[in-house]
Amino acid sequence: MAYGTYDKLVMAEPEADAKFTPLAVDAVAADKFVFTAREPLTVTRFGLEITTAYANQTTKQKVSLDKRVTHNSETGRVELAEIELQNGYADGHIYYKNLNSIDLDVGQQLVIEQKVAGAGSSVGGACNPFFCYHRRAEVAANQPYMHNLT
Repeated sequence: MAYGTYDKLVMAEPEADAKFTPLAVDAVAADKFVFTAREPLTVTRFGLEITTAYANQTTKQKVSLDKRVTHNSETGRVELAEIELQNGYADGHIYYKNLNSIDLDVGQQLVIEQKVAGAGSSVGGACNPFFCYHRRAEVAANQPYMHNLT
């Protein structure tokens, strides 16, 4: 059943669970940023905004967007998209992948992961990860992590 159309919004650094700086090309491979859904969302795009030009990578940086289906748990975690950053990606450009409308319920999380650190002689590059979403009409009864105290 369709609920109608919604404006697409961009979720970026200010909404992360903890503040971050741009993701460096050679950052250690690990989970970097976590976004917790505080209302039902549908995620439609994952992208990277280049903040420092990419150069001299012999091993290309790979960044992924993952979904945690249970808050702060790795059980059932799924990779939604991965972007491999190429030499020559210039400052200010945005690279993205469209997703097949991934639903997030309250308490579920999206994780930005540095899967592979870029490596090489004098590597350069950094990016700001983001994803696009719209709010999803849903009743609280279908959201086990949502509790109305009024």
